[in-house]
Amino acid sequence: MTKSFKGRGLIAGNASGEVLLSRRAFTFAHGVEPSSGNVTDVHSDIRGENVREKMLFYPYGKGSTTASAWFLETARQGNLPAAIVTEATDLSAVIGSTLAKIVYGKGIPVASSFPEEMYSSLTKGKRVSLSGATGELAILD
Repeated sequence: MTKSFKGRGLIAGNASGEVLLSRRAFTFAHGVEPSSGNVTDVHSDIRGENVREKMLFYPYGKGSTTASAWFLETARQGNLPAAIVTEATDLSAVIGSTLAKIVYGKGIPVASSFPEEMYSSLTKGKRVSLSGATGELAILD
């Protein structure tokens, strides 16, 4: 049975894939190794996981504005997640995706502000699809 939720679309694009879910603040700056996509932040609850081609969920961004530059390098290396979904808008993800699209043609959809029910329905490994333009997310299984 598919469950659908409406949030706020921030960066257009469509993506689907496996959920990678963090319940803590997240950053690409010193938090993701661009050359591999591995999460390296020692404070992250998903340390050791890989963001590449995953539907990355986290509550909000943290840290420096350099996160957009780390995001851009992760794009250059081909290790971006399929999409990013946050509870609160993460400007670093929005800026990083915009720059990745301009510079490398590799932007990804970004959305935020979904109802709490959606977050409580997610677990690692579930499959979801997202429209970044409309902010529509479907939990597929």
